[in-house]
Amino acid sequence: MAHRRSNHLRKSAVRFWRRKFQKLVEAGDKEEARKVLPQFQKAVDKAAARGAIHPNRAARLKARLSRRLKAA
Repeated sequence: MAHRRSNHLRKSAVRFWRRKFQKLVEAGDKEEARKVLPQFQKAVDKAAARGAIHPNRAARLKARLSRRLKAA
């Protein structure tokens, strides 16, 4: 049960930072989104390192969001 709980917490942290980042980009607040991106990347890296998500998924998520920031 402990692993399930910690995996869930790590995944929800990834979802939280992803949503926060996407809302900022949609609102056009690039500067604030730039500040949130490293926190998102840290959450993704931690989740991948601990086995909560696959490393390839972590790389894909980080690439997509950084590309989205550049396009905004």
